[in-house]
Amino acid sequence: MLATLGGAAPTGIALVDAAYVGGAGAALALAGGRSRRAPWLGSGVLALWATPTTAGRLVSIAALLLALYAVRRGRRRAYGATIGTALAWVLGDLGAGPFLGSTTVFAFVAAAPMIVSGIRLMPRDWRRPAATAGSLAAAAAALATVVFVVSAALAIGDVTDGIRAADDGFDQAGTGDETRAAGAFERAGRRFDAARSKVSGFWTLPARLVPVVGQQVRAVQLVAGEGVALTETAAEAALAVDPDGIRLVDGRVDLRTIEDLRPVLDRVERALDRAHDRIGEARSTWLFGPLDDRLGQLLDELAAAQPSARTAAAAVREVPEFLGTDGPVHWLVLVTTPAEARGLGGLVGNWALVEADEGRLRMVQAGRNEDLNALLRARGAELEGPEQYLTRWGRFSPEEFFQDVTLSPDLPMVAEVAADLFEKATDRPVDGVVVLDPTAVGAVLQLAGPVEAGDLTLTARTVVPYLLEGQYVDWADDEDGRVRTLAQLVDGAFAALITGELPGPREIADVLGPAVDQDRLGIWWGRADDDARLVDAAGLDGRFPRPEADMIAVVHQNAGQNKLDPYLQRSIDYRLSIDDGVARGTISVTLHNALTDTSLPPAVVGSNDQGYPPGTNVARVTVHTGLDHRGARLDGVDVVVDRELAFGHDALTLVVEVPPGATRTLEIDVGGPLDAAAYSLLLPHQPLVIDDTVTLSVTADGTRLDLPAMLTLSRDTQLQPPAD
Repeated sequence: MLATLGGAAPTGIALVDAAYVGGAGAALALAGGRSRRAPWLGSGVLALWATPTTAGRLVSIAALLLALYAVRRGRRRAYGATIGTALAWVLGDLGAGPFLGSTTVFAFVAAAPMIVSGIRLMPRDWRRPAATAGSLAAAAAALATVVFVVSAALAIGDVTDGIRAADDGFDQAGTGDETRAAGAFERAGRRFDAARSKVSGFWTLPARLVPVVGQQVRAVQLVAGEGVALTETAAEAALAVDPDGIRLVDGRVDLRTIEDLRPVLDRVERALDRAHDRIGEARSTWLFGPLDDRLGQLLDELAAAQPSARTAAAAVREVPEFLGTDGPVHWLVLVTTPAEARGLGGLVGNWALVEADEGRLRMVQAGRNEDLNALLRARGAELEGPEQYLTRWGRFSPEEFFQDVTLSPDLPMVAEVAADLFEKATDRPVDGVVVLDPTAVGAVLQLAGPVEAGDLTLTARTVVPYLLEGQYVDWADDEDGRVRTLAQLVDGAFAALITGELPGPREIADVLGPAVDQDRLGIWWGRADDDARLVDAAGLDGRFPRPEADMIAVVHQNAGQNKLDPYLQRSIDYRLSIDDGVARGTISVTLHNALTDTSLPPAVVGSNDQGYPPGTNVARVTVHTGLDHRGARLDGVDVVVDRELAFGHDALTLVVEVPPGATRTLEIDVGGPLDAAAYSLLLPHQPLVIDDTVTLSVTADGTRLDLPAMLTLSRDTQLQPPAD
């Protein structure tokens, strides 16, 4: 009974393992009772050397002390049986060991002195039956193993063909040929089923009971069985799901088509989760290295497929609600411009309120930030929202300047405040918020087609430079004309969406995917509950990351009230050393104003009567770090930064003025405890016009960690040195 508490699982069958391990423990106790005293000491020393646990060492030492006591007081069977029992518990809990079967070898070697001595002193009429039984058991185990090895060898071809057919199915599904994909998955299922029948027949049952071999049998049978289940489900899904059948046509989506897909996509999600869990359970320290490695690769492939399956299943559950299946839903669409940076990317220029009712879309209202500002001021609206938003950004009065509602880099926080302010300004309810910048607008036009705005024809390629700078140059002396043109752009884009026919979800995802990855398109759903997963699963949540280890995030706000951020080049240099668990480093943020033409319109290079020379970029720079602030310098001169707590870490802010053509460098010294063995670095991305350039050098106890020396930060990035 004590031996079974060690958790050894030579076959993976609980009752059989208990019988094996318990029987081995009983044999060791019996042998110890008959063994001489010297083997007690020998086995105790070997057990003490082999055990990896503190408890095992303590029990081994206790057994050795009892053996030494017996040397002085004389050999008694009770002493030997007690020592054998104690060592059985220790040897049943040796852990994984450096190679397959190593703990079994160590256990036999440690127990050998007592076993050999006990057998020698065993009555002769006991020894012959024991030897005969042992020989027969060994022969039966060898025969069972040979039978299974032959069966597995015969199944290899079926498994290989099944994998090849499944890969072909995934390739066909990726190209949109569902019929051929289903045929490939059906072929894969037949091959996996043939393999399963070969390795799961009655003739393989004896091998399942053989220690160590039984674990290999279990793993192979599980893989074959899950291969059958997965490919059958994939074939069913390929025949049932036609993503291109879900389209926005004349401003309406057929919600019944989406809801009909829910059962099969739920089954795909469950099948992947089940396969991942069961194959994960099949992995153990008892598996041969190549088989365990292959299971690990299979788990990685399943894990890579799970997010897509979960997103698809979440989509058919939640998209109908987004589109008003339970009643009208109102979406506030905010168009931002990073030409004047804000924490979430850029300030709000235009907005639109869109209603979705039973899958049909219509624009309810649209306007400029100035329209909301006037309404908010007239009504004396009060700013409400998350405490952190009120504390950090309330002093900038978003309740009077709605364009600044995007000061926070966290979309859920911004959206909650924006929805509340919009409702206070217009008395119209808001159920969800969509935020998109010029790059995302360009992606929308790639789907909807060109838009006529005044005398302009804006395309997916031309709309981005027009929104960032062209509008201010073209309408330098006519603000009303600029506003009208932007309104026509918003109206035209929406009209193109609802009067035409968009492609299917696959092409939409391909076009919008880069904007989503770069946080240039985000969604907040105000009715979210614990079961609402689509926005998070699709990467649309825009949530500012919370670090689990080290982090650097540079977020700046344009404090010059101009449109100079398309010319601002930011670079980040991070030098960190970790010694004995203590980190010391410097974050250097370099700002270069690449503007050369200060004759551009005042809307671009001016400062709204703040007194700055034309072309001066005034950046309120915030450096987020997971370590503690130790000091700061601007161009080598000590400065005092504003230190706040944001998202659970330090946020260090300084206003930096960068004249045209100039370069300024802010250095932040950081430090604190950091575990080098589990080091990772989180680099959140602020979606600006020009992506940051990052250079890194991180050392641990004098050794440089294997991280990229330089990268362009175009999306939130998690860096981690590869495992040894």
